[in-house]
Amino acid sequence: MPIVDPNTLAKFYRCTLNAPLGCQKPIETIEKIPGAKFCLECGFPTTLPVPTELRGSLGTYRISEILRSQGMGRLYRGQTSNGQSVVVKEYLLPKQYFNAAEAQQRRTALSQVTKGNLTAPKDREFRLVSPSDTIADPKSDRVYLIFSGEIAALPTLKQVLSETGAFCASRVRQVLNQMLQSLHFLHSQPSSFVSEAISSGTAHGNLGLDSLVISDNDYVYVCDLASWEQLFVPAPNQVALPKQDLIDLGVMAFALWTGRAIHSASDAPLNPREAQHWPQDDPPLRDFLLRLLGLDTPFNSAAEARQALIKLPEPETAVGFQGNLSPSPAKPKSRKYWLLSLLALPLLGGLLWLLLPRSMSNTDAEITRFKLLIPSFADVNGIQPGQYPYTGEALGTWTTVLDKKPASDRKIRELLTQPKLDTAAIFNYRTYAPQRSPFDEVLAANAKANFAIATLSTQLPEGLIQEAIAYDGLLVYVPAYKSQNLPSALQGKISLAQLQQIFTGQLTNWKQLGANFPDLPIKPYRPMEPEALRLFQQKVLGNDPNLIAQFNKIEQRSTFNTLRSIAVGEKQGQKTEAGSISFGLLTKTWDQCKIYPLAIAQKNADPVQPLLRETTNGTTQPISPSDNLCLEKRPLLNISAFHRETYPLSAPLIIAYPRDNNLPGNVSGPLFANFLKTQDGQYLLQQAGLVPLQAAPKNYTLSPSMLNR
Repeated sequence: MPIVDPNTLAKFYRCTLNAPLGCQKPIETIEKIPGAKFCLECGFPTTLPVPTELRGSLGTYRISEILRSQGMGRLYRGQTSNGQSVVVKEYLLPKQYFNAAEAQQRRTALSQVTKGNLTAPKDREFRLVSPSDTIADPKSDRVYLIFSGEIAALPTLKQVLSETGAFCASRVRQVLNQMLQSLHFLHSQPSSFVSEAISSGTAHGNLGLDSLVISDNDYVYVCDLASWEQLFVPAPNQVALPKQDLIDLGVMAFALWTGRAIHSASDAPLNPREAQHWPQDDPPLRDFLLRLLGLDTPFNSAAEARQALIKLPEPETAVGFQGNLSPSPAKPKSRKYWLLSLLALPLLGGLLWLLLPRSMSNTDAEITRFKLLIPSFADVNGIQPGQYPYTGEALGTWTTVLDKKPASDRKIRELLTQPKLDTAAIFNYRTYAPQRSPFDEVLAANAKANFAIATLSTQLPEGLIQEAIAYDGLLVYVPAYKSQNLPSALQGKISLAQLQQIFTGQLTNWKQLGANFPDLPIKPYRPMEPEALRLFQQKVLGNDPNLIAQFNKIEQRSTFNTLRSIAVGEKQGQKTEAGSISFGLLTKTWDQCKIYPLAIAQKNADPVQPLLRETTNGTTQPISPSDNLCLEKRPLLNISAFHRETYPLSAPLIIAYPRDNNLPGNVSGPLFANFLKTQDGQYLLQQAGLVPLQAAPKNYTLSPSMLNR
């Protein structure tokens, strides 16, 4: 989904339409009272009167008419002093939600937009609508982008869709071809173009029916990149990812072809995982869009997707087409014909994993995305009776999760051993001693260990495929004692560099960190869990052999014993545990109130707190040293920080299964993942202390088929 939501402005104004940018009242106000600056009804800034003159670095622009609201601004038609047509986009910086420093920061950032390096080869046209000039007067609460010509004033795809109805399949293909070409060019742009660019390329980040315009001859142009649109959203900026652009393009194509959006406001929104909701006139296009949406094997890039689109057979030549968009696997043996039904099952959880959640709260869009998941274990198809043993580490995260009772008096282990009561498909879990790798067991003895579930902290052995089912991580914690208050002295945070010094013996007294720290010996403890140790060695020590050698000299104690020692009576605990620091797996530490989990800072980035608390008005905020965690409600996991990988000590929890389709795990591994990616599955993982791929709504309860077992 686009990461820019114009409706975020509505909460600051009492607009009757709850959409002040698109409301007619500010226009009516300026017509009734020439020179008025604010809407008479809600106080939102009025539109520019005609004719207003704006002075930019390249000349003067005269406003001739208002066109519409679009994204986070309003569009006007205008002319230069020599009569050339321009389109002006106006953005607002009201004092209600931007202080002086924030407003100036956004003016400065906007002034860099026209300096971005979006230079296409002279003989190629990629249909990106880029501004030619910016106007950002430091004394004004309005700023402007200037677009030469009339292209930016063309109707949006949303307008055309509402006027003409659903596009035919061939027209959808044309739109996709153009858009994938544009995205390929955009994703290859250097990171200097926008500050949010990442190493894998610059993303649009705001792709939607409202951010694309279309000409009479069906040329589609790309507008409103998130890099400048989200400057005017009164909320922290989101990270735009190229892979999300492909998902959003799939969502748009589905809407164009069906005439309705997936996340429709209708009482019966269309669902791409329901076969009856797809048009039937172009099966190859349907299968292509399933991959683009992430409901089947996703494309790695826009270029790969475009090549697959070009090679699609036309509908009239696609009789018998079976959706062969992926490399053909080796022919399975006859005993595995039932695998075909499994492979035909869309990887329904894939869409929800790739549709990265955009905030920490359950917005309507997030709830809708959650509802796109298969509801319960009973609804998963493609399973056959049989024994499907799998493995993990004895002291690892998955072993802990299986022994949790998050929603009833039954352990998760019992619910997952036979996920469907009407089918004798048994998934038995067995563990190995810490010195044995469960990944290696999957390859060495697949009949005894079809697949493994573990936190990924090392490179996966060749021959295995991974599929994420949740996020795991480490919490670094100190005692939450108030008299010798380490959380307050640390200001609730610690850096990776400081952790490295502490756990390699370079720092031995808290006083070494500053004058405000207590004169206490530092007592670091390594936990016993191999998963936790490997993750710490990777994330904090950088897998440096010399640092690991020093790390291995630190006293080792189980997480259970460390927590128990800290949780004893206040006086006794402070004598024995004052100055201690340790770390542990998320599932073993996140709900312990006698410890304080520290926010983690990486290099020059702001520290990120992995836990949140709910405030009295229902919002969430990071925990702080002043909170009494034993009196508060159980903390909440900072889901956004794990999804966006801003919390430095996070890692995916994966199912690893063999690539060889002649091995049983190649079938049972993806099947088991499908159970865990249902609504019930994600809810159980979240309640057990993992970060789900898709968060369950606050009031979610398990399905009756699960509760009545």
